[in-house]
Amino acid sequence: MLTYAGTIAQLSLKDLDFDALLDSRHFHMSSLYLQRALLPDVPELFRRVKAAGLTISLDTNDDPQDLWDGGLKTLLKYVDVFLPNTREATRITGTNDMETAVKRLAEMVPLVVAKMGTEGAVAQRGTERFASPALKLTTVDAVGAGDSFDAGFLHEYLRGSDLTTCLASGNRAGALSVTRAGGTEAFHDKGYREQFLRDH
Repeated sequence: MLTYAGTIAQLSLKDLDFDALLDSRHFHMSSLYLQRALLPDVPELFRRVKAAGLTISLDTNDDPQDLWDGGLKTLLKYVDVFLPNTREATRITGTNDMETAVKRLAEMVPLVVAKMGTEGAVAQRGTERFASPALKLTTVDAVGAGDSFDAGFLHEYLRGSDLTTCLASGNRAGALSVTRAGGTEAFHDKGYREQFLRDH
């Protein structure tokens, strides 16, 4: 996820260092619809990543144009873990019902992890359903909570943890994020971060 001002829309496939990208076990992509120059080549990017043996996770984040296309259904065939929030899941599947949205997405992706804010998160793998409640705390700034959740979830997922543990880790990371303004500020203070994680 590249968010340096003025660059996110210009990043293209030719700008990527595949030697560095493929020297890993997992590839995560977010802000799909903001990466306008890269979007047409994401199928090729995912194909190359998958061919190299990496697992792939995707969080589209919002679509500013509210079209929810861009070849997403084609992309999902490469994705191992799909991480939408409630609005994204329902807009992508064309339904107002979160349960229906998750079930439809689970037919396209091996693992769907839906972030539901104060209602916590659910994961669906085939017909198996897992849930984890949100932490109860005061929100200072919700910016970055979803991406922080992704990081917490994937941290455990890549360690081979069970899905209940992965969801709880995602909820903790998302919750930590919202306790300070700015999306990442709560993570910068090591003492604060470690105390929060001990407490929760």
